[in-house]
Amino acid sequence: MSLSPCFVGIDVAKDHLDICLRRDGREHALRMEASPAGLAKLIARLKRAKPTLIVLEASGGYERGPMRALQRAGFALARLNPGRVRLFARAEGTLAKTDRLDAAVLARYAQAMQPKPDEPLADAQERLRALIIRRRQVIASRKAEACRLAQSPYDDLKAMIAEAIQRLDAELTQLNRMIKTLIRQTPDLHRKAARLQSLPGLGPITVATLIAEMPELGNLGKKQSAALLGVAPLACDSGTWRARRRCHGGRKTLRDTLYMAALTAATRTNSPLAAFYQRRRKAGKPPKVALVAVMRKLIVIANALLRDDKLYLA
Repeated sequence: MSLSPCFVGIDVAKDHLDICLRRDGREHALRMEASPAGLAKLIARLKRAKPTLIVLEASGGYERGPMRALQRAGFALARLNPGRVRLFARAEGTLAKTDRLDAAVLARYAQAMQPKPDEPLADAQERLRALIIRRRQVIASRKAEACRLAQSPYDDLKAMIAEAIQRLDAELTQLNRMIKTLIRQTPDLHRKAARLQSLPGLGPITVATLIAEMPELGNLGKKQSAALLGVAPLACDSGTWRARRRCHGGRKTLRDTLYMAALTAATRTNSPLAAFYQRRRKAGKPPKVALVAVMRKLIVIANALLRDDKLYLA
């Protein structure tokens, strides 16, 4: 006799995991340590339960270890946007919030919505993402230190801050070199990077960020790629009322990176993208609206280049 479907929600904290197994409307809660030993126990428990789908929320990076371990154990797993899960909880009338309740909400979300499982990332892809994240952190720290340097009235403190900036500059140089080496030495990443860098405005770091933070690129439709980036205009109509279309959602850090690439492509190159930008401006579109249109075209073309395994030919 086959088991009925089982859906699992996992609330991830720094030191522990709260798990809810839901089958036939019944829920079973348990807690495991967020350690290799705890994950091994969880995997053994889940292998007996044979879940249809496991879901967890993005939680500032703490979810990456459990997610990787569960995917490598062969489980179908989806990482969810916490905002969507919170809206789901409110819709079902769950207003209280604890780790155990969150795990139960996640399990019910998994059963009701059945989100598409995430594809496991290759080791090189995971390392590239980690390098890109660390590079972003270093840049943010350097900007903060530069502000402190400008504001400090004391020479001895200024010298200390200047030394910190030098260390961050050295780390940034090392990270750039590590990113370049990883892409060059990994055939799949190298092939993707070569295709994407043929697009006007996309430099090596922008390309590395695209590959790292949108691994789905090349397997999406036009609307999907634009929506995933957060540059798809969304309707907001009711009856005869028609509101202005606006973009929201998507992957903000990637969108910020691509904004600068679109700015370069639109204003500093003699490419069809620059001509496209000028046409939008002549049609009366404000500069930022026209730039968002360039971003949308960039991500759609980038998706097509990887899908068709081709270089961009203007």
